Amino acid sequence: MNDLEEILRAEMVKYLVQKTIFCPGTGQLLDVRTCIVLNDADGDPVAVLSPAGWANITPANRELLAERGVTVADH
Repeated sequence: MNDLEEILRAEMVKYLVQKTIFCPGTGQLLDVRTCIVLNDADGDPVAVLSPAGWANITPANRELLAERGVTVADH
């Protein structure tokens, strides 16, 4: 990944956190420094969760996400 891609990715994550504000799973305030980033099949950020929100997702649901090409990245 080059510098421009890294900058764009960081801005996309920041936008998602600002747009979502609260974790949809726990209601916790999201923080761009600690959020869990869900990436689509192309590797682009599509959603953010708090670490506790990600921990609440069952292994079966994680498998479904993986089948659909969703990957997870700590940010």
